Amino acid sequence: MKTNNFARWGTLTAVILLVAIAGGVLWAARNFLKEEAMKQAVHVLEKTAIRTTIYLNEVEIATRNTEWQVLKSLQPDSLLTYSRRIVELNPDLNGCSVTMEPGFFPTLGHNFSAYSVRNGKAIETVMEGDYDYYSQVWYKQARDAGRPVWVDPYEDSNEAGSLTSADMIASYSVPLYKPDGKFVGVLSTDISLPWLSQLISTDPPYEGAYFLMTGKSGKFLIHPDDEMVVYHSIFENTNADAGSGVVELGKAMVAGRQGLLELNLGGKDCLVFYQPIPLSGWSIAMVCPESSITGRFDLIAGVLSVIIVIVLALTVLMYRRPASHHAVG
Repeated sequence: MKTNNFARWGTLTAVILLVAIAGGVLWAARNFLKEEAMKQAVHVLEKTAIRTTIYLNEVEIATRNTEWQVLKSLQPDSLLTYSRRIVELNPDLNGCSVTMEPGFFPTLGHNFSAYSVRNGKAIETVMEGDYDYYSQVWYKQARDAGRPVWVDPYEDSNEAGSLTSADMIASYSVPLYKPDGKFVGVLSTDISLPWLSQLISTDPPYEGAYFLMTGKSGKFLIHPDDEMVVYHSIFENTNADAGSGVVELGKAMVAGRQGLLELNLGGKDCLVFYQPIPLSGWSIAMVCPESSITGRFDLIAGVLSVIIVIVLALTVLMYRRPASHHAVG
């Protein structure tokens, strides 16, 4: 009797230990797979950031290669030719302008800007209309900085200008200086945000994942909701649950840091991986719902957990029933 009871409880204890070990193995496996999935997400983000950096670097090289040609021949016809040629030779560019300081060509009036823009397969080139180019961000930021700058995206529209781009654009602007150091104008090349979004938003590694890109002030350059682009910032419209976390993410991205944050976005627990795009001062992030990273394993683990609980319950019942029978007898 005592021997049987001892055997029963020994067996039951062994089953419980096996269940505990199985549970520990499942938990460790889940954490391991989550870590591996996170490494894959970081790898995808890094590849995307590198691809973007290479593209921006190509834009910079094309612009700087045109700069010396422009400075060598500061004549209206030549500037119109150069603004068109750089767009023709670089199919990923949306447009180019060469804008001179007020009164640089007195016979042409107060303003002069040679502008070329891609319109489908065609390229249009004009001498711009009479409007205040000099207060535009793509001109003012390069002039004030005294060095080449990437300008956060903006809408290329004006009331008096003669030619505009249909897309939101970002610009790489280079200040032009004569050999004596005198500032004479700005050479600016443009990329379209839809094209940049297409370059970046390749198939993410997990279902429901998506990319974000922010500018220097935190405004969205790329967002799954097109209405958020340019006109809205990562610091806006944060809900009570995720607000502080999103603000923390925005500050980290604007500061050019790299890292990972766990946030609840749209009612979903998400892992947000982020890193800077050094050339531009912009930052890119990939948002991955945690369920898409661990979901399949969680489902398997859940099924196995139910099976383990059932086995454990049946084992307990099996050993309790004989014990109760002997007690009655």
